[in-house]
Amino acid sequence: LVLDENRLYLNRLWFYEDFVATRIRALLEREAITNQSELTARVDQLFPASDAIDKDQKDAVLAAASKSFSVISGGPGSGKTSTIVRILAVLLTLDPQCRVALAAPTGKAAARMMVSIRQRIDQIGLDDNIKFTIPGEATTIHRLIGYRRNGFYYNQLHRLPVDCVVIDEASMIDLKLMYQLLAALPDRAQLILLGDRDQLASVAAGNVLGDITGHGQALDIGTTAIATSIALLRNSYRFNKDSAISELASVVNQGQSVVATDLLRSTDRGLLWYAEESDQIHTEALAWIYDTYQPVFDCDSPLDALDIYDTTRVLCATNQGYFGIESLNQRISAALLARNNLPETNLYSGLPIMITRNHYELGLFNGDTGILWQFEDGLRACFRDTGGDIRDLAINRLPEYTSAWASTVHKSQGSEFDSVLLILPSDPESAVLSRELLYTAITRARRRFILHASNSVVVRAIENLTRRHSGLAYKLGWPG
Repeated sequence: LVLDENRLYLNRLWFYEDFVATRIRALLEREAITNQSELTARVDQLFPASDAIDKDQKDAVLAAASKSFSVISGGPGSGKTSTIVRILAVLLTLDPQCRVALAAPTGKAAARMMVSIRQRIDQIGLDDNIKFTIPGEATTIHRLIGYRRNGFYYNQLHRLPVDCVVIDEASMIDLKLMYQLLAALPDRAQLILLGDRDQLASVAAGNVLGDITGHGQALDIGTTAIATSIALLRNSYRFNKDSAISELASVVNQGQSVVATDLLRSTDRGLLWYAEESDQIHTEALAWIYDTYQPVFDCDSPLDALDIYDTTRVLCATNQGYFGIESLNQRISAALLARNNLPETNLYSGLPIMITRNHYELGLFNGDTGILWQFEDGLRACFRDTGGDIRDLAINRLPEYTSAWASTVHKSQGSEFDSVLLILPSDPESAVLSRELLYTAITRARRRFILHASNSVVVRAIENLTRRHSGLAYKLGWPG
């Protein structure tokens, strides 16, 4: 054990935290670009005043391009991807030989990062000589630093051959993974983190993004070094003006439980609330699930089935229990099989699945979703490839997986859907209820958010702000 100030650590966790803090402080002390006038001129040249870029995004571009360490935090649709494309354009204009690596904590998040970047490159309309220098692929952090059974290929003694590393969905990074990434990062390289500091923290130890960004505190109470390395994107471009989803996410994030419940009761602008006190799932909610997923069984191809499945997600807070995903997945499967006059079985054509263990050789990662489909030679597992087409694999080749009609809120991070149904436990004292969990679930929805939870459960979740105790924020310059 290690006693540091008034904090008691396991030795291993203290070492990780101290190393991460030391490396970030060292990065904060070094400017990546010292000629600010040249940088500003390049930004103005690439993005004239007539360009559709808001002030937050432009400030983020200037800060991230000039610093060795920076964080860009924003909610859904706030322009994080557009901002990073502009940052890369600036860096690669100033130095066409700049070696950039793009990564995310999970394979699913990395794939989505790359799709989003490609879309933004086309939308922004960059010159071809800039466009073609932006990296064409993203990978997982584990693959980036060369995961091996006995460690990592890139480490403190053998650094990554890069000049800049950009990490998306940084809220999912735990303390150990951040240590491993920073150990492999060259001393002269830039590190740019993208994420939403208000989302759920990683499953494993640490709340790294929250610690770095001061847990939602005003930036001006941190030291100048850490505060000026953080850019907050406050405008949302995802939701139309008639949607109440963005408004709900905002009041939940601010801890305004009365305003949130009033909003849920008073509007149907993309919101629906099953608020009855009950230890059973509402029959209308179950009927909605069955009706929504039924078209999967009417499809002629696995690609069409995945398209339908990926528009909607049923989310739960837990794996076990009546309101957990294991019970709900069994119930949904039984109901849909009966509806379609199919025999009861664990594996069947149309069953969505989620990978729960990485398999680098197959290119399948924890959190990836696919669908089982009947071919002439039998039942096979189908997944989208990076180009959006289908690739199919024999089921016996798959790493560990589970059925995925419903999944946990944690597993939904890095994804978004047209419609989301969140089913919370009936017990207001449930330890899993938190503001971050509810906020994360709400912000997965683009057009419709359905909440299945009693008033007391919703209030409990909103008023329970999770705080993992660590010394990282203090060591980086935030008040203790």
